[in-house]
Amino acid sequence: MDRAASTRAPPLKIVPYQTPGQTGQIRKRRGTRVDGHNRPSLKIRNACMTCREKKTRCSGHLPCIRCQQHGQPCQYMPTTASPCPPERRPRATPSAPSPIATATTISFEQQPSHDAQLNSLRDFSPIQSSPPANGASSETPDGPLQEDQYGHFHGGASDFAFLHMAKQKLARLPSMSIHFSDYPLAASGNLPPILPPKPIADRLMRTFFDFGLTTSRFVHEPTLMESFEKLYSDDQGDSLNNDSLALVYMVLTLGSHHSRVNNMYCGYSSSVRFYHMADRQLQRESSKITFASLQARLLATHYLLNHSRMHEAWSSFGIVVRHAQALGLHRRSVGPLGNCITHEYRKRLFWAIYVNDRIISSIFGRPCAIHDDDIDQDECALANDDDITADGCRVAPNGEFCSAAALIHYARLSRILGKILRKFYSPAARNNSITQLHQFAAEFEKSLLDWQDNLPAYLNYVALPPSALSTMTQRQTCTLKLMFAHASLLLYRQFILYSMDPATGAVSGLEQWVKRCHDKSIEAAKVVVNECRYLCQRGLFSRAFWLVNYMQFAALGTLYMYSHLWPEATHVRETAEEAMAEFPVGVQGDLVGQRYVEILSELREVTARTTSAGMDLLASACTVDEMPAFEASLMDFGGPWSNLFFDTSAMDVEAR
Repeated sequence: MDRAASTRAPPLKIVPYQTPGQTGQIRKRRGTRVDGHNRPSLKIRNACMTCREKKTRCSGHLPCIRCQQHGQPCQYMPTTASPCPPERRPRATPSAPSPIATATTISFEQQPSHDAQLNSLRDFSPIQSSPPANGASSETPDGPLQEDQYGHFHGGASDFAFLHMAKQKLARLPSMSIHFSDYPLAASGNLPPILPPKPIADRLMRTFFDFGLTTSRFVHEPTLMESFEKLYSDDQGDSLNNDSLALVYMVLTLGSHHSRVNNMYCGYSSSVRFYHMADRQLQRESSKITFASLQARLLATHYLLNHSRMHEAWSSFGIVVRHAQALGLHRRSVGPLGNCITHEYRKRLFWAIYVNDRIISSIFGRPCAIHDDDIDQDECALANDDDITADGCRVAPNGEFCSAAALIHYARLSRILGKILRKFYSPAARNNSITQLHQFAAEFEKSLLDWQDNLPAYLNYVALPPSALSTMTQRQTCTLKLMFAHASLLLYRQFILYSMDPATGAVSGLEQWVKRCHDKSIEAAKVVVNECRYLCQRGLFSRAFWLVNYMQFAALGTLYMYSHLWPEATHVRETAEEAMAEFPVGVQGDLVGQRYVEILSELREVTARTTSAGMDLLASACTVDEMPAFEASLMDFGGPWSNLFFDTSAMDVEAR
C-alpha cells in the first residue's frame, strides 16, 4: 500500500480557460523558478558552457534546464551578439489595465443607455483617442501599433499602419488583425533542375520583356539574349559564369511567373524551380559582387514580392542596395566611357533600385535606404535597347517613342514621393506646425502637377486615349498613373485624419485647404480603383502584380475609412463596394493579395456597423448644442503614429 502511494501520479493541474489575448499576456510573465523565486528565467540564444562540454542540447535559459536538474552552476560565454545579461529587477504589476489595451475590445454590439450614448458621441470624432495609462509612452517597445507578429516595425506611411492606427485612434473600431506572414514558396515537386525546350524558353524570355518590368528596364536585352543563346548552345553554357547564369534563370523565373500557360515549364511550379536554380548560382559566390548578380538579386526581390514573401523581400532588397553602393552605382562615372552598355545600364539599374527603395519604404513605412544627398548619378539616356552597343549609344530623336523614358519619369516621381515620406511621415514631422505642413503640401502638389505636365506625348495618360497606345506603352502609362495617384494619396490622406478645432477658425483658408485635401485624397483613391479595373478588363497584367494589388488595397482602405468618418458621403462607399467586388478576381494565386481582401472585408464590416451606429447616435441628438465639444486634451500626440496628426497648440498660436 505504501509502495502504491509512493508511485502515485501527481494530481492534475486545472488551468482556467483564457482568451487568446489573455494567454499572450500570461505567457509574457511565465517563466521557470530561479533560486526559489517566481522571476522568469532569462532566454539566451546560445548554449551554456556545461552543455557545450557535454555536447548536449541546451535550453538557452539562465540557468538552463539541464543545469537546474543536476544542480550545476550555469554560465554562458559572453559574446558581442548575446552578452551575459545583467540581473533583472522585478517589475511592479500594474494596478489597472491600459485604456489602449482595452479600447480594441469595445464592441458596438453592446447597447449602452441613452445618456451614455449621448456622452459617447465624441467616440465618432475623427481624432478621438485614449491616452496612455500611467504616463507610459507608446514609443516604448511595449507600446501599441509599432510591431507586427514578427516584431517588425511598420511606420506611418504604411497602409497597414494607417488602418491599424485608424482602428485604434479614430473611432475605436473592433479589433482587426493586420498580421502578415511570409508564405513559403511551394516546393517545385519532383521536377529536376532542367531547362525547358528552346522554343518554350524563347517565349518565356519574350514574356519577361513584355510583361515583367516594362517600366523599369534595367536589363540590356541584346546582351541577355547573347548569354541565353550560349546557355542553349552545344556546350550547355559552360562558358557562362555563375552570375550570368543566375540572371538568365531569374529572367526565366519571371517569364514563367507572368506566363498565361501553366504546364511543366510555365506557371507557378516552374517559376519556383527556376528561382531555386538562380538562387543556387548566387549562393555559390555570395561574397562576390558583380553587375549581373546585382541585376539577378533585384529580379529576385520582385519575385519574392509577387509570391507573398514580403519580409524576405525587404531583407533581400537591403542586400541589393548595399551591393549597388559597393559598385558605386550611386555616383556619376568620371572616367572614360569604355563599354557604353555597361556605362548606360549602371545608371538604369541604379534608378530602378532607387524607385523600388521609395516604393518599398512607403509600403512598410520605414526609412528609405538611399538618400538624395548621397547620390549624383545622371539620368538615363533616351535610347532603346537596340540602339545601345559597346561602341556607342544613339539617342532617340525628340518626340519619338523610347522605352527608357518611362524609367526616367518614374525616377523623378519617386524622388517627389521620397520627399513626401520624409516631410510628413518621419519623426521630425511632428515638430512642424500645421501652417508649415500646409506649405509643404502645397509645394509637393505643385511638383506633382509639374511632373505630370512634363510627360512626353506618348506617356501622357491625361491627353492620350489608351486605345492609341501599344501594349507596352499602355503598361508604362498605367504604372506611372498609379504611382502618381498613390503619391497624391500619401500627400492628402493624412489631412483626412485631422478634425479642425473650432478655436482655429481665425487661420485663414485652412479649413478650405483641409476640405480640399479630403476631396483630393478621394479623387486619388478613385483613380487607383478605376485604373486597376481597366488593367483587369484589358488583361494588361497577365498575372497578379504586387504593386498594383497594394495600391488598390491602400485606396480601398482609404475609401472605407472616409465613408466611416463621413457617412453622408454615400458615393464614396458605393465606389469602395464596386471596387471590392472586383478586387478578389485580380488576386487569385496571390496570398498577400488574398490577405488584403480579408482585411478589407473586416474593415468593410466594422465600418458599416459602426457607421450605422454613429448615424443612429447623431440622429438621437436633438440639437447641435447637445453634442459634446471637441477636447484637444484627449489627443495623444506622443505616440509613434503622432506624425499622422497635427499639434493643435501650434494652431492656437496662429489664432491669437
